[in-house]
Amino acid sequence: MKKFAFALDKVLSYKRQYENSIRNEHAAIMHEIRVQEDAFRKLSNKDAEIRLQMKKEQEEGCQILKIHTYENYLEYLKGEMFRVTQRIKSLKIREEKKRKELIAAKTDTTSLDKLKEKKLEEYNKEVQKEQEQLVEEFVNHGLIGVR
Repeated sequence: MKKFAFALDKVLSYKRQYENSIRNEHAAIMHEIRVQEDAFRKLSNKDAEIRLQMKKEQEEGCQILKIHTYENYLEYLKGEMFRVTQRIKSLKIREEKKRKELIAAKTDTTSLDKLKEKKLEEYNKEVQKEQEQLVEEFVNHGLIGVR
């Protein structure tokens, strides 16, 4: 009997490559989300630090100009935090779409893998059946020759 060959091997190979590509894109988006969340955390910490400094200086007594400088900087930080938050939201939407794509690609690959396993199992059963028939023929011919 000829060697096992799965007719859809090229399709399966393509599906695996596609799945890996989607997985890499998803990982890149997740990395960018983490980077942006870290940037937000740093901005938030800086905001808290500046507010504390401003409060301390107000208690000690300082010039109005310095307070305005603090307020302007806090306004800048607020704008940056808003922009980062918007980027995170956008990235999370992209991540959700990519995750759905990844699930679909994984489903395709898994179904083809299962089909390949089923075909291999059928092939192995056929090989075993043929081997049993050969043994049976050998035994039958061997017994006939002995009589």
